[in-house]
Amino acid sequence: MRAAQVALIEAVEGRDWDEVQEFLAANYTDAYGHTRESAIQDGKKYLSGFYTLTLKTDQTTVRAAKGQGMVTMMIRLEGNGIGYSQLVLGHVNQLTEPWTFHWSNPGRWPWDWQVNMIHTIR
Repeated sequence: MRAAQVALIEAVEGRDWDEVQEFLAANYTDAYGHTRESAIQDGKKYLSGFYTLTLKTDQTTVRAAKGQGMVTMMIRLEGNGIGYSQLVLGHVNQLTEPWTFHWSNPGRWPWDWQVNMIHTIR
């Protein structure tokens, strides 16, 4: 699950939406009311203007049991770009609560982790 979390963060940084979609479960939801499809659409919309984007993570905690787990971490964005870039940086970086990623492994392979839900306390 730790490797999947790192790979998800890297996929978002690289705006590799096919890879991000692979990590999102079919029943994915988040605190903003997204489904898997709408999360990808909004990711493309709001992050496409970045020339560079880095997700700085800190205070990471991992809890796992067989087939399920949770990762909690603070995320700060660094980058520059056009369009919504500054708005996105401001919004994410003003959050004071950590992000929580709920993972499950529905497959038979140990690397088949998917995110079911992401949220932060607003």
